[in-house]
Amino acid sequence: MSDPKAPENPVERKVPETAPAPAPARPKQTDASGAFGKLLGVVIVFAAVVLTLCVWGIIERHPRTDDATARANVVAIVPRVRGQIVKLAVEDNQAVKEGDLLFEIDPDDYKLAIEKARADLAALDQQIRVARAQDAGLKFEVKAAEAAVESGSAQLDQAGDTLHRLEPLLPKGFATAEQVEQARTAQEMATSGLAADQQRLNQARVALSALDTLTAQRPGAVAAVHLAELELSYCEVRAPFPGRVISLNISAGAYASAGIPVFSLLDTRRWYVMANFREGELRYMPPGTNAEVYLLSAPGRRFQGKVQGIGWAVEPEDEIDIPHSLPYVQRELNWVHIAQRFPVRIEVEDPDPDLFRMGASAVAIIEGRQ
Repeated sequence: MSDPKAPENPVERKVPETAPAPAPARPKQTDASGAFGKLLGVVIVFAAVVLTLCVWGIIERHPRTDDATARANVVAIVPRVRGQIVKLAVEDNQAVKEGDLLFEIDPDDYKLAIEKARADLAALDQQIRVARAQDAGLKFEVKAAEAAVESGSAQLDQAGDTLHRLEPLLPKGFATAEQVEQARTAQEMATSGLAADQQRLNQARVALSALDTLTAQRPGAVAAVHLAELELSYCEVRAPFPGRVISLNISAGAYASAGIPVFSLLDTRRWYVMANFREGELRYMPPGTNAEVYLLSAPGRRFQGKVQGIGWAVEPEDEIDIPHSLPYVQRELNWVHIAQRFPVRIEVEDPDPDLFRMGASAVAIIEGRQ
């Protein structure tokens, strides 16, 4: 047993201080970690570059834009007749079906017009019946007048010949003055009789042609009746197609004028999106190209569509067009050139009538041809 108070061995006291031998290996681990970090950074940068190029290629070949709006055709509802609106059957923003009554114009004036046209037609038919009944007698009168004209013409020729024979004989004493005067009087009477017969013939022919004139007037009278009936039917204005009433700002009692719109009707049968794309992207979207459409009001819904056409003209902002003058060229140059945008019309194939609204913001993405 050793003495507890004996002095400690110096060698034994230094052993705990020199015991950790692996300390020199730390620099090698630090170098390996640094190399791995550099490699990881290079990989991340390379992946980012590749990802950026891939995204750029996708965007370049499948252009997209949020500069788009939903559109539909708007038709002005124009009455074809004038009058006071006695019934307004719709309200603003109301959905209507094809053939639904929109409003009605007071039909009283047009009913009276039909009655008058029918009365005129009936009177004309009566005149035609009377003229047809008198047709046989009028034809006989014409023939009799023609015969009287022929007879009067013969008598005039005979009286003229007699006068011409007697006048040379008067100076020689072979005819008396009384005979010459009688011949002259006979010629004048024959002339007057022929004129009277000619007048009667003309009157008979006019009376006979009255039937043809009245018969020729009948189609016009019938057309007047049909026109009056057509105008009466125009008093009821109905929806030409299914849609929604917009811009309705009148009430019953307002006066409607022919040819002036009363309100408008939004055609909800076909919807399309007008999307503005840069001119460099237009080569990727010929007509018939598939597209995706999203509405900002319903971003979770995707709608399919096809490019219907690309706008061929836009108004230049930096040019001034002066008719019949020299071109105006600005002396300043724009160092930053912004690509022109052209409207592309995309027809939506499966529109939801409850979501699509005229002028709604949209996003369009060109998919390409299938």
